[in-house]
Amino acid sequence: MSTSSQGARHLNRLAKAKSPYLLQHAENPVDWYEWGQEAFDKAKRENKPIFLSVGYSACHWCHVLAHESFEDEVTAKIMNEHYVNIKVDREERPDVDRLYMTFLQATTGGGGWPMSVWLTPDLHPFFAGTYFPPGQFRQILLKLAEVWETDSQRCIHSGKQVIEAIKESSNITPEHDVEIKPLASEVFQRLEKRFDSVHGGFGRAPKFPSPAQTTHFLARYAALHLTNSNASEEEEKNARSARDMAVYHMSKIFNGGIHDFVGGGFSRYSVDERWHVPHFEKMLYDEAQLLTSALELYQLLPETSSEKKTLELMAKDIVTYVARDLRSIEGGFYSAEDADSLPSNDSTVKKEGAFYVWTANEIGSILGTDADLFKYHFGVEPDGNCDPSHDIQGELKGQNVLYVAHSLEETAKKFGKSADEVEQILEASLKTLRDYRDKHRPRPHLDDKILTCWNGLMISGLSRAYEVLQADREIASEALGLAEASAKFIRANLYNEQSGELRRSYREGQGPTGQADDYAFFIQGLLDLYEASTKEEYLIWAIRLQEKQDELFYDAKDGGYFASAPDEHILIRMKDAQDGAEPSAVSVTLSNLQRLAHFAEDKHADYTEKARSVLASNGQLLSRAPYALASMVSAALLEDKGYMQFIHTGTSPESALLKLIRSAFIPNRVLIHLDPRNPPRELAKINGSLRSLVEDLDKGGAKIKENVRICENFTCGLPIEDVEELKKKLPLVPDA
Repeated sequence: MSTSSQGARHLNRLAKAKSPYLLQHAENPVDWYEWGQEAFDKAKRENKPIFLSVGYSACHWCHVLAHESFEDEVTAKIMNEHYVNIKVDREERPDVDRLYMTFLQATTGGGGWPMSVWLTPDLHPFFAGTYFPPGQFRQILLKLAEVWETDSQRCIHSGKQVIEAIKESSNITPEHDVEIKPLASEVFQRLEKRFDSVHGGFGRAPKFPSPAQTTHFLARYAALHLTNSNASEEEEKNARSARDMAVYHMSKIFNGGIHDFVGGGFSRYSVDERWHVPHFEKMLYDEAQLLTSALELYQLLPETSSEKKTLELMAKDIVTYVARDLRSIEGGFYSAEDADSLPSNDSTVKKEGAFYVWTANEIGSILGTDADLFKYHFGVEPDGNCDPSHDIQGELKGQNVLYVAHSLEETAKKFGKSADEVEQILEASLKTLRDYRDKHRPRPHLDDKILTCWNGLMISGLSRAYEVLQADREIASEALGLAEASAKFIRANLYNEQSGELRRSYREGQGPTGQADDYAFFIQGLLDLYEASTKEEYLIWAIRLQEKQDELFYDAKDGGYFASAPDEHILIRMKDAQDGAEPSAVSVTLSNLQRLAHFAEDKHADYTEKARSVLASNGQLLSRAPYALASMVSAALLEDKGYMQFIHTGTSPESALLKLIRSAFIPNRVLIHLDPRNPPRELAKINGSLRSLVEDLDKGGAKIKENVRICENFTCGLPIEDVEELKKKLPLVPDA
């Protein structure tokens, strides 16, 4: 019998942890340890293997494994008797997760969470899997304990062999002179081949939004070719196809059940091909990347496109959701909301999606006379609209996941109303349901851990929202305020002014040391925030952080960047360049280096050398599987095209010239601000072009009129003072 149904339970060591995921296991009868010396010493002292369990707080199947096995007294007794048991939050320790996930994928051909790995006391892995049903899990525990007792050398030898094999595969000879354009074409062709032209997405179910692997690349590929007057007919055709695939993909996500129409935000993925039935956890990194992609694609569409409004609504939806539900009072953004929750205030058993789903009767009683229209539009069925084959545990029986089953026009025709009337009714109905839900249903568990890396991604998205959504001044200003507040929180709580180092997480104090993605994503966020806010301090901070990232993670011997900080207990420092749910840290670093080479142009040679080493150190993988490194191909494609440096001289952060620059999606843009009243003197010290302009100002010459200089290959054109003249110089997407 699971202890979840028993009375008071004891607390294990995880009760002292900071991670919400670890705290979820603090009452397990398992004698858990955190990853650290105490556990390693015990394993060596008692000559016991280690059972390593890795997951995260919003992971549904992590909860299932916990309820079935870790809360079970019999299973816990086996674990405690034969193993030293370590629980790891993958979001706090991606270095631990990365190493053993590599082993899991290499030995089983798959991966995922929860991840279960058996290690020798020296931390060498010898067996691994993901979720195991309770009976099978006990059998594996007992069998591996028996193998260890009778032939531990077999496990030790196997573990050492595996680690040596992973080390060997990590020692890749650099490959210089990688040609990017053919690789970009290969990535595009693969995405085009895998594209689901009916339901959107790339590949079969389950379907993940995966912006880093799809829309991020497609938007850049499209922008660079659509604005190239020398593009061939085929290149222009492919560019439009890239844009249209990405837009269709995003519109299907927005209109599918993966979108929380009632409260905003998007779930992590859909278990079916239609984006209808999600796993309901909401992750900050998804919200951030979807926000950025929606805005970029919005800018790529002509004004006449009907999808433009969808992308605008998507962006505003995300800004509203994260501001309301994922933001701390101090300004940092929380990590996630859980998939599981209690169906009502008097419930005792959590169910997946309970906070989000509705019965037809509930909709009818809450919405009254508007219920039929609402049900028609959002696909509500009397017996529920979830296919049982997509509901393995039967938790969604009789329930409805809202999705757009009929367009506004179809609904209007059905009920004899105008589209505007239908839109107003739906908006009012969704607010009514939100008020009901907030009052009568407990919210899912909030992972209130604040991660530097994911806050960096969100700062980027919010900074872009400020630039793109200028027509809605209220939400644009809110977005910029949210971005600045997040940066302020990181500076106050996760940054050491003396050493220049970042910490990874904050919850009741600082968490572990920062990893490469913390630096990469946050530097990117600061660069985007500088361009949006015009405040020099963000750019200077980004430059200092890049220096620290170089010091901690750059491989001076073989080039490229390590993904993790030095740690004696991490057996291999890996250089993981493949994109996943998030872009790879090294790909974002490549983009950052390329941009910094134009922001701090006096350091161009150093930044460029490191950027080239990133491509060289990943040259073999790029050549074999460029689609696995789509973010890196995107970044390299921009460098191949060449960056455009815009130097705006003026006093207004919202001038007509700036608005014009910001209205276009120019992925190879670097925007520098020069306010004559308060010149950016720190930046001028490391930017020759800017330095000469500041020196001219200091000489007290004629009053400067607002202008924009466009510099390419470190050669600047004459100042442009007229909006129409500037428009002629911009790489604008044809309005057709």
